[in-house]
Amino acid sequence: MEEEVHFESILERLPKPGGEFYMVVPDDVAAQFTEGRKPARVRCVINGAVHFQCAIRPRGGGGFYINVATALRQQGKLVLGQKLHAAVRKDDSEYGRDMPEELQELLAQDDEAKRLFESAKPVNQRAIIHYIASAKSVQVRIDRSIMMTDRLKNSRIT
Repeated sequence: MEEEVHFESILERLPKPGGEFYMVVPDDVAAQFTEGRKPARVRCVINGAVHFQCAIRPRGGGGFYINVATALRQQGKLVLGQKLHAAVRKDDSEYGRDMPEELQELLAQDDEAKRLFESAKPVNQRAIIHYIASAKSVQVRIDRSIMMTDRLKNSRIT
């Protein structure tokens, strides 16, 4: 397992309507994961309780950040301006997200869906995985897996 790198940050928000919540990643931390200004996939823990997979992304004016989505803020009871204790380590998962068992099984049984999934852009692969994995019940994950493989076959995702 990769070694974790710890840092402190503040929960901030972009100053536009509906702006994303994020935390700044210190340059010395980002440099351990990124190459130049390219985003890097990592596993992150905030305040020892909120675990998630994400990207360290370059900021427009320089520096790097991690997006902190609504569900994560709710889970950790995180509020704007709060001091955050974060730990990140390299994400070695094949797709930058952990593959849900339901999708994995379906792709193992459907060669065409597997080929199309493998040829999709990484961002689309992660979106499919996230959508399926976000369902709480097994049956909904199965239903979503079927729906997404059907969409792949109907060329609505590339």
